[in-house]
Parts: sequence; structure tokens; C-alpha cells
Amino acid sequence: MGKLPVVALSALLLAGCGPSSEAMKEDDLPEYAEELRKYEAEFQPSDYNPDVEAILEEVKKSTENDQEAFVEFINTEPVEFVSGFRVQIFASSNIDQANNAKLEAEALFPNQWFYIVYDAPTYKIRAGNFLRRYEADKFAKLLAEHRYHDAWIVPERVYKNPPKRPAPEENAKDQQE
Repeated sequence: MGKLPVVALSALLLAGCGPSSEAMKEDDLPEYAEELRKYEAEFQPSDYNPDVEAILEEVKKSTENDQEAFVEFINTEPVEFVSGFRVQIFASSNIDQANNAKLEAEALFPNQWFYIVYDAPTYKIRAGNFLRRYEADKFAKLLAEHRYHDAWIVPERVYKNPPKRPAPEENAKDQQE
């Protein structure tokens, strides 16, 4: 092949990369484009930020009689995920069985968090937010004493500072309302 086809092909390729005569020009924009430009120029996202002082005042009013609850609200750290461990106690392909197992475990250990993890086609019940393996191992041994003999430790992303679990009475009140 000679240089002529390569040159012709290059010229065609460069011509295809040029501006199109069909490209929309600024004069062709609809009349609302000016309004849109004005809105975008004047838009301030910070105008939509919540008023933190008003929120704190509202929380303070709602917890007037419970000063500890207000202090706890103010001092809560943001939720953060870290590498840690959970203890798997149950696995089933039936969601109803998994939900029942979770409820039973929560009744036995009301201060511990339990999670349903779906890994198709299996629903798994896992417990805890343990940052250290020995903490998870300690809880697995406790579970083994309470009929969960097959409990085993699973490395997983966990909450670094999970909130306290609400008391069972609070759960029942929330469900009734």
C-alpha cells in the first residue's frame, strides 16, 4: 500500500473530528436558557443547609425532662465503618426462618446488635460490631452456651461506634404507635 491511501484516510478522519454544522449555537438556545443561567449564577447551596441551632433547640425542648438524653444526643459520634468481626449464628434460604432466628437471638441478648445479611440465596444472621477478634471469640463462646453451638467468627465491615440498642420496652412502644 502506498502513502496515498494512508493520507486520504487521515484526511477523512480529521474531517470527521471537526465541528459539525448541526452543532447548536448559543443564539439557537430556547428562551429559558437565560433564566437557567441566571438561576445557576445566583444559586447558593448553603442556603439549603439546616439550621443547626434550631435543631439543637428542638431536641433540647423534647428532652427537657431527660437531661441525660440531651447530653447523649449532643455527644454522639458519627457512625463509621471499620474492619472488624461479627459472629454468624444462623443461615437459611427462607427469609421467615431468618427473621424468627433473629428475633429469638435478640430476645436472648437484648444488648447486642443482630443483622440479616443476604448472600444469594442464603439469609445469614450475624451478631455484633467487634473491633477485635478476641471480643468476637468471647461472644461466640457465650452464644455456644446458649444453644448456638455452630456460631463462628466472620471478618466484616462493622460499625466503629454503634448506638446503644433500645430497650425491648421501647421497641414495643414504637411498634404500637
